[in-house]
Amino acid sequence: MTLARIKLIVAALALIAWLTWLAIAVANKGTVQIISTAQLTDATHLIVATVTTNDSGDAELKVKVIKVIRAPDADPIGDEIEISRLDKAVTPLPINGSRRIAAGDYFIPLIKTPFGIKIAGLPRSPGFEGATLEQPIVYPWTPDVQTQLRSFGILKD
Repeated sequence: MTLARIKLIVAALALIAWLTWLAIAVANKGTVQIISTAQLTDATHLIVATVTTNDSGDAELKVKVIKVIRAPDADPIGDEIEISRLDKAVTPLPINGSRRIAAGDYFIPLIKTPFGIKIAGLPRSPGFEGATLEQPIVYPWTPDVQTQLRSFGILKD
C-alpha cells in the first residue's frame, strides 16, 4: 500500500470519527443539565440535598443534607438546613415537562450569609455587580452532573 492510500484512509477515519461525535452531540442536545461555572464561583458551600414538596407541589424550604461536597472548615453546615427561595428554584432544563423542582436529590450551590442560606447566583466581575437570580438554579443529582463535577475537580469520589 502506498503512502498516499494510507493518508487517505487515516483522513477518512478521522472524518467518520468527527461525524460520529457530531451525531452523538446532536442526539444528546437538551438532555444534559449543564452546571454554571459562574454559579460555582459564587458559591461558598456545595451540597447534595433531598428536597421534599408540599401538597401544592412547591419545594419545602427545609432540606436534608445528604453530602457536603465543599465547605469552609470554619463554617460547617448542618444535617438539615433552610434555604431561602428554594420554592422559586428551577432546573436548567425541563424534567418531565417542567423546570420546577420536584421531590428528589439535587446538587445545590449555596452562599451562607449572616441572614441565612441562599442559592448562589452570579458573582461580581469587572463592570458587573453580581446578581441574585429571579429563579435560582439547582441541578438534579444525576450521573451527568456528577461527571461534570469530576471534570471540574470538585467531586473526588
